[in-house]
Amino acid sequence: MFEFIEWILRFATDPLTIWTITLALSIFLFRRRNSKFRRSVLVAFLFFSILLSSPFALYVASRPLENFALNQFRFADASLRDHIPCSEYEGVIALGGVILNADFDEVTGIQLTAGAERVTEPVRLLKLCPEFRLVYTSFGKEIEDGVGESELARDLWVGLGVPKSKIIIENGSTNTRENAIETKKLLEVERKWLLVSSATHLKRAYATFTKAGVKVDPIAVDYIFSQRPPIWSFAPLSTIPGWQGVVHEYVGRIYYSLRDWT
Repeated sequence: MFEFIEWILRFATDPLTIWTITLALSIFLFRRRNSKFRRSVLVAFLFFSILLSSPFALYVASRPLENFALNQFRFADASLRDHIPCSEYEGVIALGGVILNADFDEVTGIQLTAGAERVTEPVRLLKLCPEFRLVYTSFGKEIEDGVGESELARDLWVGLGVPKSKIIIENGSTNTRENAIETKKLLEVERKWLLVSSATHLKRAYATFTKAGVKVDPIAVDYIFSQRPPIWSFAPLSTIPGWQGVVHEYVGRIYYSLRDWT
């Protein structure tokens, strides 16, 4: 039941879904004259079109999330990570969602999407702290035939020189809360871990893992912007993935709070 509700929320709050609905309504109502509803729909369509095409608007929406990570978390600043006190941590937990496992083909190989730093940063941290273990936690229940994302991450890490004995995979979760709960079952020690995820996601991820009883210090990667874009910049379509991630995060925080998951 709750999985269906979550799916409806993701679909209904997706900016692209809203834009598509307003576009369809605008086309349907185009020939209706003197229609206040038609004008309202047209205004909404134009508003969403401008909003989704504005890097500056996306920057403004994403900054509270990313600034929280920078202001609150010890190693959100990448310049400090070369001096991580290795003895304080057991290893690194990486949150998935960046490997295209459903369409994996051995001919084309492993494909990474935006946010690939979630996979590469743990390897860099392992180079700094050779005693670390790496955990990859991801979805896998939807895939009945084929390989799960965590298995692909393990193969990629091994290919990058990580000993297989240092890798732990969790492949039975479909959201951040399940990531935390299922990962907790795999960990046998009470020491802290470093938690790698996108900067916009870290506030919710940190709260969720803490709630599940996993001690973590977050590592922020996958920042949307390195600097503020011009106010009048315009980039149709290219900003949509960023909007989808930011809106998903705000809705997810509200949903998790209502369900007392954080």
